[in-house]
Amino acid sequence: MRLSTSGIIFVLAGAALIITAYRFALPGLLPAGLLLLGLVLLSALLILWGTRRVSITMSTNLHEVALSPSSDRYPLAAEGKEVEVQARVTNIGQLAIPAATIDFVPAEGFGDSTSGDVPALAHGTSQTVLTSFTPNRRGVTGIDAVLITVFGPFGLVTMKKKVHGAFPVAVSVPILPARIPQDSSIRPARLDDGKVRTGHTTRDFHTREYVPGDDLRHVHWPSTAKSGELMVRHEADEETLYALILIDLVADEGAEEPSDLEIEFLLAAATAAGTAFLKSDYEVNVVAPGHQIRFKGAREIDKLRLLTALVRPGRVELPSHDNPNHIVICSVGDQRGQELAAHFSRRVPVTLRTLSEIDDLTMLGLSEDLPESWTTFESKRSRSGTDRMSAEPGPGTAGAGGASSTPGSASSPPGGASSAPQGVRR
Repeated sequence: MRLSTSGIIFVLAGAALIITAYRFALPGLLPAGLLLLGLVLLSALLILWGTRRVSITMSTNLHEVALSPSSDRYPLAAEGKEVEVQARVTNIGQLAIPAATIDFVPAEGFGDSTSGDVPALAHGTSQTVLTSFTPNRRGVTGIDAVLITVFGPFGLVTMKKKVHGAFPVAVSVPILPARIPQDSSIRPARLDDGKVRTGHTTRDFHTREYVPGDDLRHVHWPSTAKSGELMVRHEADEETLYALILIDLVADEGAEEPSDLEIEFLLAAATAAGTAFLKSDYEVNVVAPGHQIRFKGAREIDKLRLLTALVRPGRVELPSHDNPNHIVICSVGDQRGQELAAHFSRRVPVTLRTLSEIDDLTMLGLSEDLPESWTTFESKRSRSGTDRMSAEPGPGTAGAGGASSTPGSASSPPGGASSAPQGVRR
């Protein structure tokens, strides 16, 4: 609490009148001096009471997401995208609250401080203050505190007080488009011949003509009526496609630890690849330092994005895997990436993304204008001694302006991992 300029004048004038009244025996000045000091004191008491009876509720239009097994839910934003935040100020006291100013103090990386004005509020009334932020760093950030500055009656006293604590917001890496190739190295051919379906049950089927010996209970009457031939149901061979994504965030021995921006490149690579696989009906198992989560279906893309906000640098622990159809490894160093790839069968396509693919880190951060090679996968087969997949510049991954390997690719390194042209680590 502090006195305004008017409040300081009132206090000085009141004190002078009281001193003059006693010093020169002028009792008529004493009530005037006491009145001036009393007005300042009354203003301070009203402010103190008013700020104790203010309720602020924070909200945002962002979708809230939680990662199991944790029950913590976070509003999910994307780096570089504007976030609107609403503060609803309510007077829950019996007395009116004078006009006030709301200050939003953001956490590091969430944007610049903002403020808004609140008119005088009678008992039980509310006012919504709308503000916006543009986060520039991934992670759990948000608003650290909300402060209210209340101006007392007569403008004699102002008081600034914290009325709301932290309002966390999870900020993911930028959302980048990506696609996976529809070739046989990535997508089993049987998915395209109508005789295999993706799913998690054994109830999918196709129909065929009846042959002697078929169980009549399996006759499919709608198809029979349509074709004029006796048709029976035949359960399809079911296969759930599965991609494994490893995110390893430690440098090779003797190398510098990655910067925050370099980590964002790798996480953007993993997220773009995971999103592409989920949209293509894959199950995606993402293994990162401290996390191992299996995502099922495009509806869980937001959970994958939340994971990128929660991941911290560290070494990934290889999971026990069950025949993934494809493996994507996002690693800081080439040596570590090859070590991880060597643990997998050569028959499994491996895409390896490392920081050596990055030729230019002059960008202040990731953007939607990344090179096409970041956001698309291209795949082709070549022969080099034995049949192996060759790497093409591809997306979903971690390098701006650099060539990169692709799903369904393998080359000379052990473990079937594909290697990319070496760039400059900055």
